[in-house]
Amino acid sequence: LKPFWLERHGLGLCTCFARRGPVMAEPPPNGGEGPGPISQDSVITAPGGSADASAAAAAAVPQVALAAPTAAVSAAAAHSALLEFAASSKAGSLPSGLDAPLAEELEAIIREVARTGATNVYSWDALRRLLAHKMELVLGEFWRDVPDLQLQEGESFERSAVEPLTRSLLELRRDGAPFTVQRMCELLAEPRGVYKSTRKYLYALQRAVLVTSTEEALAIQTPATGFSAAAFATPGATVGDGSSLDPPANRKRKLPPELANGVVAE
Repeated sequence: LKPFWLERHGLGLCTCFARRGPVMAEPPPNGGEGPGPISQDSVITAPGGSADASAAAAAAVPQVALAAPTAAVSAAAAHSALLEFAASSKAGSLPSGLDAPLAEELEAIIREVARTGATNVYSWDALRRLLAHKMELVLGEFWRDVPDLQLQEGESFERSAVEPLTRSLLELRRDGAPFTVQRMCELLAEPRGVYKSTRKYLYALQRAVLVTSTEEALAIQTPATGFSAAAFATPGATVGDGSSLDPPANRKRKLPPELANGVVAE
């Protein structure tokens, strides 16, 4: 015998329990935890599906937010920025002072040379103007924070330490980047990475800047007993304390102890 309420709705006992039983949701993708069991009453089972069914199914699937790609400096933008910078440098219209930082496209060029050592994709005249200006900014910041270099009486830091480096780098007789350009850019890209002292940072930078021989020149040289970096330095170049890097007549001059290695010990 069926209860009158089952007879009234034309349902059998098994059918009733089948419709009221819990239905497990499909496991979510990627092994995540799903929303748990849902009852049949919350599932719309219209034939052929409907907008409500699509919305309910979408709500049950976890949504993954995709991070926006990081903006990168394009090669074309970097080259354009470098040429514009070089034109402004030649015209003498560059902003002065430590409060005028380089554009990100120009900083990216220095970081790229520090990473790869490749300079042939850039105009050497434009690149060395960029490096000279970066030197002025970095050395100015060092001297402002740690003025630990002993200067001769009446001399300024810019005149005795900064200008000799920029003047050497901008010499007309330099027809290409020195073989130390990668090290130079490493020091300019991460100036505080190793050095905290202005004096020691200056010595390391001098070692990279005052060299004039290019990679091509080194490739054709076959010295019998090796060479010192001073032999390839700009004639007349001096270190911060005023001592010369020029070798005496008929003899190669050894570098000072603090310039003997690529990294000056703290």
